[in-house]
Amino acid sequence: MQTKQHCNEDAITAYLLGMADREDANHVDACLDCYARVERARIEMEQLRAATQNLASRPEQFWDRQRRAIMERVTPVQRTPFRRWLWVPGVVLGMLVLVFLLHLLPILHPRPEPGDIVKTQPQQLQQDADDLLLVEIQNDLQRPVPRALEPATLLVQARNNIAQSNKRHTSGGVQE
Repeated sequence: MQTKQHCNEDAITAYLLGMADREDANHVDACLDCYARVERARIEMEQLRAATQNLASRPEQFWDRQRRAIMERVTPVQRTPFRRWLWVPGVVLGMLVLVFLLHLLPILHPRPEPGDIVKTQPQQLQQDADDLLLVEIQNDLQRPVPRALEPATLLVQARNNIAQSNKRHTSGGVQE
């Protein structure tokens, strides 16, 4: 019969957590040395749990003192006034550019005198409207079908195509 080597730390930890392989569990149950190591590890884990629980169960006054001591050690970051005002030159420059562009707008697009607008506007508008009307009439006269009847024309053509195809299929081989 072949004997297994003693369990390593991972196998002992797995045994304590209940996740050990069957082979390791059988070995720990059979080997006094490994069983003693498991028991020592179990006692150490219980002592560690008790110590952490003891440390964590301190009164609230202790945690308040700890918090104050830490806050006294931590120094807040000092803000420099330079960064606070860093955006101001950019805003001023943007406003100057906007004012300059608004100032140049009348120069780029000169406005006519108010009296000139009243005199030329009705005549110009009337001529433009008349020209557009004449162009539309000329285009409509050149069309074979008026623009308003184009959808109806498409429907009639589709109906005629269907009627032609039905006529061909019904007459098939019969000739009159």
